[in-house]
Amino acid sequence: MLRWLLIPLAGVAALWIVWTEHQTLRSLDWSELEASLSRLEARQPWGGLSGRALAAAPEETLGLEPEAAEAVIAWQLQRYPLDPFPWFTRALNAHLAGACPERVLDYAQAALTVQPGHRQLNWQAASLAYELGDYERAERALRAFLQDNPAGTRDALVLAFEWLPDANALIERILPEGERHLLAALNVARRYAWLDLAVQAWERLPQPRQADDPGLLDFVDLALAEGEPEYAMYVWWQSFPDYDPGTVPNGDFQHALGNGRGLHWRTRVPTGAQVMRDTAEHVTAPASLRVDFDGRENLGMRGLSLRIPTLAGSRAWVLSGYWRAEGLTTTSLPYLRVSGGEGASARIELPAAAFDWTPFAIEIETSGAPGVLDLEVRRDPTRLDFDRFLAGRLWLDALRLEPVAAPADD
Repeated sequence: MLRWLLIPLAGVAALWIVWTEHQTLRSLDWSELEASLSRLEARQPWGGLSGRALAAAPEETLGLEPEAAEAVIAWQLQRYPLDPFPWFTRALNAHLAGACPERVLDYAQAALTVQPGHRQLNWQAASLAYELGDYERAERALRAFLQDNPAGTRDALVLAFEWLPDANALIERILPEGERHLLAALNVARRYAWLDLAVQAWERLPQPRQADDPGLLDFVDLALAEGEPEYAMYVWWQSFPDYDPGTVPNGDFQHALGNGRGLHWRTRVPTGAQVMRDTAEHVTAPASLRVDFDGRENLGMRGLSLRIPTLAGSRAWVLSGYWRAEGLTTTSLPYLRVSGGEGASARIELPAAAFDWTPFAIEIETSGAPGVLDLEVRRDPTRLDFDRFLAGRLWLDALRLEPVAAPADD
């Protein structure tokens, strides 16, 4: 019988608490912390949602009323010490009030002790520790911030670089273990042209990497962009043992064309063109490169290309191979263009609109230092009102790169 009486009483008590919370929240004035705290103490001594809301209010006015803010936060924490957010607000308030750094950081640590895995709290704690010069605490907070959060790697490394400019130390002391964080670091390195960081991350990854591995592609892209083609060739060779550094990558199309990064073919062609590996038509097994044109576009093509890193030693190179055409239309036919450093370039035109497998060769001069040649399959749109829609097919295969021997001295 007593149990049946307690249930309605509990319901009434709950309704009374909800009504009290509602009335107290409506009566509080966040701009007057002292008056609001007095009102809260009288109406709702347990704190509750109103107390939490009032304790959060100083975040908007930090530094303006530090003593009143401290009183509100301390009052709420006496009732709810396991709420981490008032602890961190207390740390910020104490910092702006000029408290000693140790006291400020102790408050921040209290927040992390209550909820050690909270990403935002760890990020804020790391930023605060850095500002106060406690780099050891900042590093601990950054490692916690990155746990199961490789997406935060860029922010963590950029912040830690302020006191850890050495790439090896950054990885050892900031990044949690695991491939995901190393791959994230490589992505950061590519975006910030940070070759030292890329090298440190790359050397810690298991080898070899797959052809579409983002770490492999990030490292090679960065090495080429930073003028380190020898690095790029060595790394590519680790994943493609049949690649001979200094030759044309995938010159016999023995591998898939790839996604356009690293030393894969870039195949971003316009509407009206389609690029594929053709295993039925080739000079050297197992395949060739085929480009189909649908005859409905006066297209200009610039996106089909391949980067070819070169070794030191020769001031001129010959790029050779075989090509074939079938049913090409218009007088503005596709052509091949090879360009290198210092503005050097050369091109070769198709011999006809249709022909069987035929060898070609293009010679280009370079500086003699390690560099990168860019092979492009291009087509210029025509201004004619007729004979302008390109149709047909073009094949490439057996691509080779060889140095031109320097003439002997007399």
